[in-house]
Amino acid sequence: MKIKSFFPIHFFVVGALFSTVGLAKEHVVVQKDKKFSVGTLDVNLGDTLIFKNEESDITHNVYSLTPGNEFQLKVQQPNTATAVAIDKTKHKKGKMLVECAIHPWMKLWVNVK
Repeated sequence: MKIKSFFPIHFFVVGALFSTVGLAKEHVVVQKDKKFSVGTLDVNLGDTLIFKNEESDITHNVYSLTPGNEFQLKVQQPNTATAVAIDKTKHKKGKMLVECAIHPWMKLWVNVK
């Protein structure tokens, strides 16, 4: 009696699952020359924003006061990176304004989907 292998079917099912379920992504936003590297950004719930301060001697204080999408990084030293998880239980869909408390002209609009 010969036993059939279900191995190829297993890979097909797993592959189909990963292709239909969106995996969380990381989005890097660089802070350089007292600016964000982008002005707008589209992210999904479950994604992570990584704020990377590439200034040589300037600190930043990145935050959002948008209702339902609040966060505060506090003082972020030069040459450091800080992650903000856009958590499905703590955040909501919609537009989120991200700013720097030290440099008020620094603004980033994040579209949370």
